Amino acid sequence: MKRRLPTQHTQQKLRFSFLVMLAVSALVFATFGNTKSALADSKPGGNISDPVVRAVDVAKPAVVRIITTLTSHVTVHFASGDVKFPQGGDGYIAQLSGSGTFITSNGDVLTADHVVNPPKDASLVQYINKQAANDVAAYLTQKGKATTASDAEQQLDSGALQSDASIDQKQSEVFLSTDYTGNLTASNFNSVPSYIHASVDKIEQQSSLDQRDLAIVHAAFQDTPSVQLGNSSSVQQQDELTIIGFPGNGDVSNRPTDLLTSSVNKISVSSIKTTDSGAPVIQVGGNVEHGDSGGPALDNNGRVVGVVSFGLSSPNSPGSTTFLQASSGATDMAQSLGLNTAPGTFQKLWQQSFDAYASKDAGHWHKAQTLFDQLQNNYPNFKSVEQYASYARTQANSESQNGSTPSKSGNQLINTSSISWGLILAVIAILAIVALLFFTISARSRNKRQAAVAGYPGNPGQPVYPSQPGAFANSHPGATPGPFPPTPGAFNTPSGYDDGMAAFGAPARPSSSYPAPSPIPPQPSFGSQPSPFMAQPGPTPLATPYPNNPPVTTQIWPCGHANRPEARFCSICGESAPQPPTVRRPVEQ
Repeated sequence: MKRRLPTQHTQQKLRFSFLVMLAVSALVFATFGNTKSALADSKPGGNISDPVVRAVDVAKPAVVRIITTLTSHVTVHFASGDVKFPQGGDGYIAQLSGSGTFITSNGDVLTADHVVNPPKDASLVQYINKQAANDVAAYLTQKGKATTASDAEQQLDSGALQSDASIDQKQSEVFLSTDYTGNLTASNFNSVPSYIHASVDKIEQQSSLDQRDLAIVHAAFQDTPSVQLGNSSSVQQQDELTIIGFPGNGDVSNRPTDLLTSSVNKISVSSIKTTDSGAPVIQVGGNVEHGDSGGPALDNNGRVVGVVSFGLSSPNSPGSTTFLQASSGATDMAQSLGLNTAPGTFQKLWQQSFDAYASKDAGHWHKAQTLFDQLQNNYPNFKSVEQYASYARTQANSESQNGSTPSKSGNQLINTSSISWGLILAVIAILAIVALLFFTISARSRNKRQAAVAGYPGNPGQPVYPSQPGAFANSHPGATPGPFPPTPGAFNTPSGYDDGMAAFGAPARPSSSYPAPSPIPPQPSFGSQPSPFMAQPGPTPLATPYPNNPPVTTQIWPCGHANRPEARFCSICGESAPQPPTVRRPVEQ
């Protein structure tokens, strides 16, 4: 009995199974092969194998939020005389927020001058007028001229009511961030612990907004974290810097723990320029917002090379261009003040602790645990260190005597590296077995077809008329077979096994033999009239034969393929020719 070859349907199923196995294996590898890196992301401090991330982590506790409170009055020049508002209060209150950085261990903070010395610009005057509008409207109404608050505000802004806004007092408050204090439970600023904030008691040196827009102020903190000043002259175009600050648009809550959580953003250097006043500035691109003013721009070593200063925009142009004040100006100020910018006791211990935490040396977890415990004991208000100390303690508990530690994250004690390599080897073995089976069956199928063609009677050595890609795409049960040869342009998609990715929903590759058809317009979901692009009952119309090709007579075999009447094997799947029907002849009488 002759052995039957796999049919086209069987081969297609094998190819489809191979592709499914390949996709599943890739998914398993992508999911579990990266288990190690995914688990590592839960480590406090993030990807501390990156030196830039480490530098930013170390710098963050030194970045502070500065809130400046202004007390103001409005004097309105009426025809009857000047009236000062509010008439019986302490003044109108306006608060502005910015950022700053400790550059010494003694409470010296570097910021932008306009953060602690806000200029009385149009926007500030309008804000003060808005606060005074109620009082001005009440005064006018009392004098017999009924006026609403909105009308009074409009008259103050437009100048219909001549007025002057004056700022009587400025007071800035420095708040430590949650990178130092840890999460806060206070519901408002009135109940935050006193140790996390202090008033600016001295503006040590400043340069106004139209000059260098820099200021060094002092607040009553001792042994603080600090960041070193860097060399801004080394900054070049296309360098990437990191800014840390407190953008106002990031204030999604009024809870102190949210308001004192800093934001970290990457910016790129666009250009190095000099203002008309001679101040060197760094033009940058990236996400810089109001509230970041005064915040540090760090280089890859975690040193301050710029201070967020101002942005320029055009009414007819979206977006704005942001500029940093170069740190060279801050260095000049610090030197003129004789400030000692060397790291203090806290900063040295914090740096040593984090270096041990990020180290790969033997026994580094025990060392990190010891140093973090020392930080906690010496600086009990440095509560954000608790997450690092807890993690280091967990790692140290599983660190062997020789200092090696299995790869894990948090409380995970699984060797994810071994799991990953085991999965990789398993996937490779599965792919090898499936590939061997696939190519073995394909090779046997080709050999049988070649043998059948070579034995074709009546035309030795000549192959049968080749099938065209997609010519039998409708050969599934119940479908009407298409013409042979097919109409040029009728199909642009090979069969499913020629483009296996089509089985996963990907667009099929267009055939090189025929031009692609025109796009099919969207079809209605309901309706009694058939679409012109929908399959119609009945056979597909025959196409004009290709030039110089003699007409060929074919028959559809039970396997679903068209073959010559005299063929002994199917030219597609190798199926044996069907047996001719039994002919009944009448018996002559």
